[in-house]
Amino acid sequence: MKKIIGNNKIYWIVIILLFLSSCEDFLKEEVYTQYDPATYLQTESGINSILVAAYSNMQVTSNMRDRMYTLQEFPGDIMWEWGGSFAATAVLFMNFNWDSQSGMFSTPWQQYYVSIRNANSLLDNIDNVTAISPDKVKQFKAEARFILAADYYYLWEIFGPVPLITTASELNFEPVRATDQEFDTFITGELQAAASDLPLTQSLWGKATKGAALALLSKYYMNTHQWQNAADVSQQVIDLNKYKLFTGDIVNMFAVVNEVNDEVILTSPSLPTIHGNVYMAHAFPPNYQIQSNWINYGAQFCVYNNWVTTYDPVDKRLGWFLFSYTEKNGTVHDLLNPADAGKAVRCFKYVPDPDGVSQSHGNDVPMIRYAEVLLNRSEALNELNGPTQEAVDLLNQIRTRAGVPLYNLSDFASKDAMRDALLNERGWEFVAEGLRRMDLIRQGKLISRAIARGATNAKDYMTRYPIPLNEIKANPNLVQNTGY
Repeated sequence: MKKIIGNNKIYWIVIILLFLSSCEDFLKEEVYTQYDPATYLQTESGINSILVAAYSNMQVTSNMRDRMYTLQEFPGDIMWEWGGSFAATAVLFMNFNWDSQSGMFSTPWQQYYVSIRNANSLLDNIDNVTAISPDKVKQFKAEARFILAADYYYLWEIFGPVPLITTASELNFEPVRATDQEFDTFITGELQAAASDLPLTQSLWGKATKGAALALLSKYYMNTHQWQNAADVSQQVIDLNKYKLFTGDIVNMFAVVNEVNDEVILTSPSLPTIHGNVYMAHAFPPNYQIQSNWINYGAQFCVYNNWVTTYDPVDKRLGWFLFSYTEKNGTVHDLLNPADAGKAVRCFKYVPDPDGVSQSHGNDVPMIRYAEVLLNRSEALNELNGPTQEAVDLLNQIRTRAGVPLYNLSDFASKDAMRDALLNERGWEFVAEGLRRMDLIRQGKLISRAIARGATNAKDYMTRYPIPLNEIKANPNLVQNTGY
């Protein structure tokens, strides 16, 4: 059973089923792609249906494998893949051999812009709503603005600035890409506005909150090197006194029974029946003894063994990894041995859900945790002033929880030394959470780390992915990213 918030924990993804699966007589012709905003948005259920459809495509569980791992982990220095038909695609991203024709780029482009359309549709009409209290309308509007900003932020992580479409009432089939300044103004403005009107706590798990808007703004400021803003907004999240590091058994922090906790700021809800967490089906090693209701894919998500060995031997986070296992026939596998059939260590951070169905498990996927906010402020302070006691203390909060020796200010002779320590800590803490590519890009190390591990095709321009070729062909105003 999942932990309950209040009397009920209601998943947005359940509402999606209600919104998308209503049936009519199949002989009766209906138009399902249009609705009358004047009537449909006059009820909370109508507004929630539009919001949930927007949330659905913004959250990572709608395309978890590609958005978190193919695009964000495999180009980095922690995770890799082998086996199954998916290997042909994964190796392109591990070796920096992608091109603009890959469907890996078209799918998130389309999903995020569908979410943008839905959020815009609500924003176009929400001010005309009269049947709901003004305070409720303000909150719904803030949620839509958060979703819109989040969609554009995640598009920016992949492609850089993209066309800013801010209304669904006027169709523009050939929009131009926003400039860096236009994009910055939009993202920061929307998140600041959303943070002003969103509540600190929502009754429904998975909805946007004030903390989520501020934490996402902190992430954006970090990845655009706006260090003072990043430090300030991270402190705002801390000052909410809403969040704290998970205090239970860290090995089981991502288990279904613990998924609702005070460390989670923004999450992507999962159920085994819809929008399931598909990670473990890719993490089980060959012939691993799984339950009959699970599945083990041929595509194997692994962790580089030389990364795992960088953890302190007493680090509690080592409990997230599978180092060995025994098949049903008694064969014992040592995953630290590259000659073993299993080839590499696996991250079992998303503890298998006993009630999982085939590839889908019910573990929610945290998109932003409080640990990230603490490390954001620590890194931003270091970039501004070099090592300081406050920056070290923030870093040590993460290390205290992990049970590893704490740092002293004297351990860092320079800004570079602390920057390296922070990058390592983020890797140890956020392994398999889809953050590594952006952490490496922010610190200017994605390409050098890739080349060091043998991806010699990695070039400086590949810190951005190409705009999908089909979008370039359809829109003569859409300029391709440099190098593609």
